[in-house]
Amino acid sequence: MAVHHYTDLKSGISILQDGYLEISDTEIKNNIKPALWFSKDTKYEPSALKSYIDDDIIKTCSSLESQVMVLGCMRFTYSNSDELIKWEDYLRESVLEISQRKIIEETYKKLGSDPSGWYCSFKNIPLKLLESIEVYTDKWSWANEDNVQFAIRKAKSLK
Repeated sequence: MAVHHYTDLKSGISILQDGYLEISDTEIKNNIKPALWFSKDTKYEPSALKSYIDDDIIKTCSSLESQVMVLGCMRFTYSNSDELIKWEDYLRESVLEISQRKIIEETYKKLGSDPSGWYCSFKNIPLKLLESIEVYTDKWSWANEDNVQFAIRKAKSLK
């Protein structure tokens, strides 16, 4: 089964330059076991929507479409999901309290996420192990130079 790591265009380009998907430090800041997250959702994972600053106000993209127009969007597809840890198993290995778990699940379910489709890795994953790398233009397309440039022109925060 293929799973996807979704991110904004600027972060995606940085990942391409680094040559690997890296474990997030966001969890460390929140005193949670750090992991690299994936989703079974083939359109977009709502929990991956990013925040941005507009006129000194912090805003969060509300949909894939708004993220594409503001920040752009990339996805990295990994087909070795057997090597990943399911959300439920992550919860057993982390120090996440039941109350925190419920808040996370309820918050993201309201946005359209399905936590049963979340998977993670506790190690970085080299890009050479991925099935595909795509950028959202008007649909998911290969992340070649032309498509990345098109997505950059489309994302208003990257102009």
